[in-house]
Formats: sequence, structure tokens, C-alpha cells
Amino acid sequence: MNKLILTLFTLFITALGYGQNITAVNQLSIKDHTVTLNGLDVEINSDGFLKQIHTFHSQDHTDEGQPLFYEPIHFHYYTTPKTQIKLNPLNFNLTSSVKDSITWNAVSSSEDLKQEIYGEILANGLVKYKIRVTALKDVRLASINFHIPFEKPTAKYLAGLNQRAGLRPDTVKWNNHDKTAPVVWIGDEKQGLYVSLINKKDFENANTKNGWINEGKGKLQINIKGSSMLFDFNTENIDLKEGEELSFDCNLILSQEENSKKVFNPGKKFKGYRKLEKSTK
Repeated sequence: MNKLILTLFTLFITALGYGQNITAVNQLSIKDHTVTLNGLDVEINSDGFLKQIHTFHSQDHTDEGQPLFYEPIHFHYYTTPKTQIKLNPLNFNLTSSVKDSITWNAVSSSEDLKQEIYGEILANGLVKYKIRVTALKDVRLASINFHIPFEKPTAKYLAGLNQRAGLRPDTVKWNNHDKTAPVVWIGDEKQGLYVSLINKKDFENANTKNGWINEGKGKLQINIKGSSMLFDFNTENIDLKEGEELSFDCNLILSQEENSKKVFNPGKKFKGYRKLEKSTK
């Protein structure tokens, strides 16, 4: 019943011009670590994060796909400004695969930290991530960075973060003291990515703290850095006792190519993704 309601809602917002070119017949398939969905090939890395998203313009994916990312999505964990904890991928498991949903989990670890990722991708392009980072011994982290490095040409437009929807400004900044939610869409006319960091305290308990919040220290910057356009979340000075964990839950929505006859409107696209995220449980 919930899937029927979601399908009807998705078709409704698509008809209004807010949604993607999604129909009830869209299906997911996976081969190795690559998910195929309506003109997209979505590669999942061995650590569980998205490695690459290729957009194709032919139904059989025979044309040269356009990559969205300069590098895979990833975290950095620093014990000092120049000393980084290296996590080694331990296992990756595909836990379920049906026509409208694929789920997986992955574990990476070091002597200090364990990173557990639970991911799910739906046929409407929504990717739900549940991320837990657990201290295997007492550890003090100088900083944590969450990076989404975009190819520069694909990061032409931006909507969200209290910015006027349109051409992406040179630099966009956000922090936990802003009233605006940490939600943004970045992309161009053919592809893009909606990112929503779930920074709610109701996800916390005695043993788990929301890493996006971290006592109000979380901040975000989006700008050109080196060869990429970097989405860079940063938080600093984190003390973890053995067994304590941080949560970094987030939702992503993969932009799928729309009807070329529609006028491209990044603000309308962003509003549609917000509605789609809120309607999907």
C-alpha cells in the first residue's frame, strides 16, 4: 500500500512539472556493483558510497555516459590536521534486489574506527543512507570531512541553502546556526544530485550522537577546489569513548533526464525533490 501511494504521488508531482521523468514501469537492475535506472548507471564503491553516476542519452546505454563525480563520495577522519585515519573496506553485501528497491551494507575499519553503511536505492531515484561511525577505542578526532566532488561542468546550477536558484555562486557556505536546512541540489540540464543531511537530534541517544550537529560545530562549503567542484562538510574536535558512535544519515536523489520540451527550472526541480523526500518513508 505504501509503495502504491508513493507511485501515485510521484506521478502527481511529475505531472505538475516538479518531479523527474518517472513512470510506474521504471525498474532497477544491478550487475556487480552497478545499478541501472532510467538512463543512469550508478556505481557503488566497495565502502558502500556512490562511486560514480553516468547519465546516458540512449535507451541501450551505448553512447558515452557523462560522469557526475570527479571522485567517489567519501569521508576523511583526521586525528591531527595532517594525520588521517585510513579505513580499509572489509565487506560489501547486497542484501536485497527487487524491481523497485535495492539494498546493501558495507563495513570499513581501522584500529580506531569502524564505519558501517546501510544503503537503499529506489526506482524514483532516492538513495537513503544510514551511516554509523563507531570508536573501537577512545579516540579524539581533530576533524571529520564529508566530500562529494563533482565534475566542474556538471555543477553549473544550485538550489537550496537559502540561495536564489540558478547559476551556482562561486562559494556557498552553511553552518548549524543557520535556520536553513542543509539541503541542496547541484547539477546541470541533464543530470545532478539532491543532497539532504539529516541533522535532527531525535536520532540521538546515550550512545549515538548526530555527527552533522556535533554541538553546533558542523559547517558546509561548496566551491571549486582543485580539479573538482567540492561539496565539503566539516566538523571539528570530536571526542569518542570506546563503543560510542556518530550517525551521519542522509538522503540523495539522482536527477534523471527530463523531457527536453520542458523549460529547465532548478528551483522547481529542488521543490519537487523536497516533496519527494518528505513523501518517502
